[in-house]
Amino acid sequence: MKEGISLIIPTLNCKENLDILLDSINNQSLLANEIIIVDSSDNRLIENLVNKKISNIPIIYIKTSQKYPGEKRNIGAQRSSYEWLAFLDVGTVPRDHWLKTNLTIATEYGYYAVFGKTKYRALNEFQKLLRAATFGNIGHETTPGSLVRNDYFQKSGGFIEGIRAGDDQEWRMQIRDVSKKYFTPTETTLDYSILPNNLLDMQKKYFIYYLHSAKVRAQKKIRDLYLSVFLIFLMIIVTKWNYIIGGWDTNPLFIPNIQKIFTLSMVLILLIFIIFDGLFTQRGSLNLLNWTAKVLLFFLISLSVYRWNTEVIDWVEDSIFFIPHITKIYIVMLLLCSFFYRGIFTPLRLGIAPSFIFPINWIKVGLIGLSFDLLKTPGIMLGIILAPFQKKLSKL
Repeated sequence: MKEGISLIIPTLNCKENLDILLDSINNQSLLANEIIIVDSSDNRLIENLVNKKISNIPIIYIKTSQKYPGEKRNIGAQRSSYEWLAFLDVGTVPRDHWLKTNLTIATEYGYYAVFGKTKYRALNEFQKLLRAATFGNIGHETTPGSLVRNDYFQKSGGFIEGIRAGDDQEWRMQIRDVSKKYFTPTETTLDYSILPNNLLDMQKKYFIYYLHSAKVRAQKKIRDLYLSVFLIFLMIIVTKWNYIIGGWDTNPLFIPNIQKIFTLSMVLILLIFIIFDGLFTQRGSLNLLNWTAKVLLFFLISLSVYRWNTEVIDWVEDSIFFIPHITKIYIVMLLLCSFFYRGIFTPLRLGIAPSFIFPINWIKVGLIGLSFDLLKTPGIMLGIILAPFQKKLSKL
């Protein structure tokens, strides 16, 4: 393997943005030794651009039928000639010092991988709202902008193929698995400037992302959360089972004392969880049970609120414990907390200026954020349901 850097770019119907990206690459303070463009476009616009482009760096153009970015990165890696691999996506524009910074960090400190650090730019008012609800005004660790030694890329297994999203996060986890010598810069080295200009486009991206990434390890926490919600739903069905089937003793599906059996079972499960949680938490063995316990606690609190005046106070309105409209108050408080978290706390935590959030934008940002949260549920659950019927995920 020759000393130098192979720069890999997956593309799909993005001629204008690729043109901007190639200009930026040629203006780097340190130039790559080759650019490998792996294209799955349904036309020849990118091929024509590459053939006409004046570049200080040799460009290798590869046409492929593979559609997903990870698959195309793997193809580019297989065709590479140099000891270092660098990755960029169309839409991310590296700053002039990006490649030099990452290579200097890697060689001086002995890192096998230096990840990208991307900041998301907003060019209009809607994109500013969108950015406040998602990425904020801080740099994020990304696969675009990453520099990795070719041999360690091969050891990592490359990018998982067969999924549209989540493969990049999974790959960074794989790099961490094969070596402790990795680094994420504190300094932002890339800019992303093509956020959608309408809410529907971003909602589609979120749905597709969670539909595909539900199958990978990188999304295990969020997947466990939504699976736990599903388990709680099943628990509700169990407790209402005799009512659902008609509640007749003669019905062969009737289960005597089902609520007592269910309650005792849940208590036993939670006791086991409490006892063994400390032994297994470090290994992540009980993440699903952990989430289920948390969601169950939320469910029990909500049920207690709903039944408070009926069961605890027995509708004695002059009791000091009677709370008029307690359910409505509880729901309003949950909504306000959600709006506060998505519209104020999260944007401030992600570096959005208070002057942008207040006095009114926090409501818009909160609504956008909540719309994305609502899309996670069908996306993740559909991804989990479809996973067994799809082809097995593969690596290099």
